[in-house]
Amino acid sequence: MAKDKHGGFLTPKAISARIKQKGLTRLRWYCQMCQKACRDENGFKCHCMSESHRRMMGIFANDPSKFMDDFSKEFESEFMKLLRTRYRSMPVLNVFVVNNRCLDTLRAI
Repeated sequence: MAKDKHGGFLTPKAISARIKQKGLTRLRWYCQMCQKACRDENGFKCHCMSESHRRMMGIFANDPSKFMDDFSKEFESEFMKLLRTRYRSMPVLNVFVVNNRCLDTLRAI
């Protein structure tokens, strides 16, 4: 089997490139404060140790109610918008609307 310019099909670099091409398929690691999506647990740990994350957490620690109020207002407005547009005339469980809202938020990243 001939090697390509990346050094092989099964090298970590090639695997990572293919994952990046597919995008973030099953996103489980997301930092709400920084609005950063991570591919895996190791990436999330590295993000949590980063200077920018620590800075954001310091700002949050100074006035947590401001951030929580902002997150709550944003969530409520997007939740109601989804109810008005996608689920206008049909009964639906809240969990479906919440899941769609989360997916839409992650796709926008």
